[in-house]
Amino acid sequence: MDILSTEVVTAVITIGAFAMSVRSIITFSNEVTELRPKLTEIERRLNRVRDGMQSHQAKVDKLSEAVRPLKQQEHSLRSYYDEIKRLELEMEREKLVSEQEGEEGKRELNIQRKKLEGI
Repeated sequence: MDILSTEVVTAVITIGAFAMSVRSIITFSNEVTELRPKLTEIERRLNRVRDGMQSHQAKVDKLSEAVRPLKQQEHSLRSYYDEIKRLELEMEREKLVSEQEGEEGKRELNIQRKKLEGI
């Protein structure tokens, strides 16, 4: 009988594969016992958050209804504010233009006086 016969090599490979499978299962079962409490804690937290979401969703719905008219009012107030700012800028421009015209008129009067005094 040959030691490296096909049947012997197949048996060794099969036993090795079986041993690796058993070792993997044992390792994973040890990890499962470590991870089970963590999973339970996470599920508990998730359930607590889900329960809280329902009550918060009702609050969000109520606040959304309350905010809707305020958004409309904010829009109209913003348009009023923009209009007031536009009018203020327009008045400021007119004031600056009138001041510049007044300064130009004074300069012309001074020039005319100098010309008259020179005559």
